[in-house]
Amino acid sequence: MNIIKEKKPRQRPRIPTASMADVAFLLLIFFLVTTKFDIKQGLGLILPPHAETGGKKVKIKKENLTKIKVNIRGEIAVDERRVSAGELKTVVQDKIRENPKMVFVLEADRRCKYYMMVKALDQLLAAGAQTISLSTR
Repeated sequence: MNIIKEKKPRQRPRIPTASMADVAFLLLIFFLVTTKFDIKQGLGLILPPHAETGGKKVKIKKENLTKIKVNIRGEIAVDERRVSAGELKTVVQDKIRENPKMVFVLEADRRCKYYMMVKALDQLLAAGAQTISLSTR
């Protein structure tokens, strides 16, 4: 009498996936809580109120006004005289020494690179300019 054992089909090992969603959400929450988000800081300027909302229009004498222009190629001109970004600081300091009430109008071309306007503004602030007007053309 031969006893033949029937072979049961072998079961493949399985990985339980019932708690996979829980693990995924826990990892997601962990990374959201521990991630540091960079906050970009813009220009630290205090802007006056708009003329239509209570601001005053101010008349400035021509001798108290210096125009600084930045063209599309990033070239800087002070009162129609071209200067480099490095020279701008000394030119502005000289203007302030001559006239402490000097108002600087920084006019940038709409198509110029943003960093060129910021570079010129940084030079104005480094030179000690207190009154600066920003505009585009």
